[in-house]
Amino acid sequence: MEKIIEIIKGIKPSAQINENTALIDEKIIDSLAMITLISALSDEFDVDITARDITPENFKTPQAILALIERLEDED
Repeated sequence: MEKIIEIIKGIKPSAQINENTALIDEKIIDSLAMITLISALSDEFDVDITARDITPENFKTPQAILALIERLEDED
């Protein structure tokens, strides 16, 4: 979880983020930041995030991102 929050803060340093922060609703992550986030998550956790994985539900909060990463790691 900490690494996910660290990555998001690297993209949006001014944001106050915890595991339940609404990233999209609070406009912390926009479409350009989403591309950067997906790339950073893929590199950090060595997972393939495909177009079908890029849904608002999967990126709603850092907790949702963690669940996505864990699911992708289990699929490998």
